Formats: sequence, structure tokens, C-alpha cells
Amino acid sequence: MKKMKKTIAASFLILLFSVVLAACGTADQSKKGSGSAENQAQKETAYYVGMADTHTIEVKVDDQPVSFEFSDDFSDVLNKFSENDKVSITYFTNDKGQKEIKEIEKEK
Repeated sequence: MKKMKKTIAASFLILLFSVVLAACGTADQSKKGSGSAENQAQKETAYYVGMADTHTIEVKVDDQPVSFEFSDDFSDVLNKFSENDKVSITYFTNDKGQKEIKEIEKEK
């Protein structure tokens, strides 16, 4: 009977310890959420190169190629751009490290 109580107590402690560790992991992850610098909007001036595929454009920033992801919302706007048009891009970096366009417009 004593051995059974010890086994139950040990199992309970292991379960309790696991729950405490899981809760700590969840709290840490939530702190990284929307307040991180990566998710904040950034602005860049660049020269439009063209579409790399159906959801990616390439621009040049300081003569270096940079890719930006875009949603279908921007397709009509992007089709009006020509190579070497100067553009202003507002974007954020997603969880995969990709730059996603929030706004893009041709500079005058």
C-alpha cells in the first residue's frame, strides 16, 4: 500500500512539473508576439525590377536585389509599374523572415 501511494505521489509530481514547464513556455512565446521589431512596419525606397513570380516582386535597394511578397490586393497596382520606376514600399517581416508589402506606390 505504501509503495502504491509513493508511485501515485511521484506520478502527480511529474504531471505537475510538466504542466508548470508547459505554462512557462507558453508565456514566453506570447511575449514575442506583435511587439517584436520584425512585425513593425518599415519603409524603403527602391527601384522596381519586376515580378519574380505570382506573389513576389524584386526591387533594387542600394543596387542590391531585394524580394518582397505581396497579396492579390496589389496585383493591379504592380502591373502599372515599369522597370526602374522609383517606388516607396511599406512592409513588415513575417514569421518566416519574408518581407511582405503593406503599401507600395510610385514616387514622383
